[in-house]
Formats: sequence, structure tokens, C-alpha cells
Amino acid sequence: MNSIVFLGTNKMGSSYEGIKAAKGLGYETVLLTNRTIFVEEREEYQEIDDVRLLNMSDTDVILSAITDLIEEGKKIVCFISFLDEYVYLAALLTNSLCHTPLTYEPLQIMTDKILTRRYLSGKNYTPFYKVLSSTETAAHEMKELVDQFPLIIKSPQSNGSKDVILVENVWECIKGVKQLHRKNSESPILVEEYLEGPQYLIEVVVFNSIITVAAIVEQEVTKGERFIITGYSVCPELYLEQLPGLKETVFSIIEDFQLRNGTCHLEMKLTNKGWKLIEINPRMAGGAMNRMIEEAFGYNLAEQTIRLFTGLEPDLRKKHNKAIYTHYLIVGTVGKLLKVSGCDSAKEQTGVLEVYTKAEYGQLVIPPRSMGQRYGYVLAAADSKDRARECALNGAKQIQFYLQPI
Repeated sequence: MNSIVFLGTNKMGSSYEGIKAAKGLGYETVLLTNRTIFVEEREEYQEIDDVRLLNMSDTDVILSAITDLIEEGKKIVCFISFLDEYVYLAALLTNSLCHTPLTYEPLQIMTDKILTRRYLSGKNYTPFYKVLSSTETAAHEMKELVDQFPLIIKSPQSNGSKDVILVENVWECIKGVKQLHRKNSESPILVEEYLEGPQYLIEVVVFNSIITVAAIVEQEVTKGERFIITGYSVCPELYLEQLPGLKETVFSIIEDFQLRNGTCHLEMKLTNKGWKLIEINPRMAGGAMNRMIEEAFGYNLAEQTIRLFTGLEPDLRKKHNKAIYTHYLIVGTVGKLLKVSGCDSAKEQTGVLEVYTKAEYGQLVIPPRSMGQRYGYVLAAADSKDRARECALNGAKQIQFYLQPI
């Protein structure tokens, strides 16, 4: 049997759905991971055929494990990861060991936000940015930007809204820089202009230099301590042609990266100065994204990504068009979770397709400072964007988190 080796996965969402898709396509699934849960609770992850527990932060250890797999006689057709930290390595291994011509060089740039900004410097779609190299020089450098506030400061490896801070003045900026440097004193800090306007996520698949937009997803951003996306809308009435300039900008970005075979997703904002690139990630989006796209259009994007990594042409023909809205669940206060109620009632609401909660009894839950601190979602379908959103929100209203204050 042919095998696919996955470098890391989450317990659910797009990364695990990739494993499910590979299993459904008839491949043996091999997981390299540092997460003991996939060994300790094997019965919960039936789609994984073979788990190897190892230090995923050491590339030499990963390569040694792969050597072991090959010596054991595994017929590996590709290496793949849906997690930022391993995407580049997986593509490089697939290119070199499996001879599938994936474009791996741009993926390394995409995983670092400073490298990305520098690589795309001077492009119309690139917002103003500056790199702060140290806390010692930050105060002086920020005084030069006093007319640019508000600004965004972030870590170059941030994802899921972690380590992304809005600052309104020099004092807040210096405080934020110190906060980020406490997490990683060696890392420079990226400063970007704060952009106003509607925000969209664009899923892109490139096969033999042909660029296909697999989905356009309107995002609803909740601004608290961080910018957290709490709503995602995929709808049949939203096409590239209805967003003037978006197709040209997305295609220009992909061509500037010289991506010939691969996948990525972009976050774009429509400002009064045109389309601006918020960020680009070298993989499909996580969370419920794969499920949303499949419900909206009838194809499994994780599965089509696997087809691409194995050298086959992805099939992105739409089988149907439905409006899908996913509302993510967050809490407004800090507390220890006592119980969650209303999930069954939420599932019974009109249009609701799926209700998912991940917080467990006794867990400390907090207002979100990253996407990982969203504690579930309600996914709904309807014949229009507004109706799908209404159905999802009606479902979410049924769900209550009971917290013990601390």
C-alpha cells in the first residue's frame, strides 16, 4: 500500500481532515508528531494507521524517522503538513524524495511575516511597514512614526492572531514591543499600518502554473484585546467579479511569489487605497474551513490538496452552491468551565449543520487573545449569506458557558 506521511496535525479541523481524506483515498496514513495524545488515545483517531512520536523541533530527528520508514519498506508518495511550522519541510521532502514538482521555496518566505513584507516591498498591495530590531531602539524609531498611529505590531511568526497588537500611541507601542520581546528576545518586531475595510480570506490552489481561487470567504472581525475572527461567510453570491480588482491582485501576489504548484490562503482587506495584503499563509486555512467549503461547493479542499501533493490535478469543479456561515464561540470573562448547555437545542435550529465545542469541564477559559481561544462554533447553511448568518447566530444563542469566576 502507498503511504502518505503527515508532519504534525491538530485533533480536528483542516489538518486532521487531511488525514481523513488520505485514508478515504486508500492511502496508509503515517503521522510524525510530538503530541502524546495521538498515542495515548489511539482509538479516538482511527484514520491514523501509524504514529511515530518524536521531537518535531529537530529536523535531523524528523529526517531520521523518515529514513526508518523508508528502510521499513514504506512506499511513500508524499509528505504533507497543514501546519505552518512544517509546510516548507513537507514540500521540500515531497519534491526531493517523491519527485513531485512542488514549489517549496516561496513557502519558507510565507512562514515569516517580515520576510514576506520585504519580499513584496514596493508592491501596491503591500501596506506600510517597518521592522524594529530591538527594544533599545524602539522608542526612537517609533517617534518617527508619530503621525502614522494607530499601528499594528506583531511577531514575524505569529499566526491565529497570536502576538498581534493594536497600538494607538508611542507609549502603547513601546509597551507592546517589550511584551513581544519577553516571549522571544531574539526576534525583531514587525510594525504595520492599521487598515480599515472589509476583510476576506482567499483560498488558492496552483497546479502547473494555473491559479484557481477555491473559495472567497468574508470574515467578521471582533476587536477585543486582539483581532479575533468570529464569523466566516462563504456564499454563492460572492464571486471574484463582484469584488473589482481582487482577482488581479491575488493573481499578481501568486505570480510575484512564482508559485507554480502548491496551495496557500491570503487575507486581504479592501481599503480606500485599494486591496491590501494582510498576510499570506503557505497552506489552506484551519478550523472549520475545509468543512465550510465542502458544504458550500461540494469539494473537499484538503483532499484536493493531497491530490496536488501526489502529483495529480486537483478537481475544483463546484457540485453545488450554498451559502454557509460559521459563527465561533468566545467568552467575555475569565473563569473555570463548569458546564456547557444548549448544544442539542442549537443543533435543532433551522439551517444548523454542525455544532462543535472543545472546552472541557474544569478548563480555564478566557476572552480570546488568539484564534485558539475560541471554544467552538456553529455552522449553518441557507440560500443567502444573510439567512445563513441568521441561522448560525440563532444556533449560537442557545449555547451557554457556565463559568466559576477566579
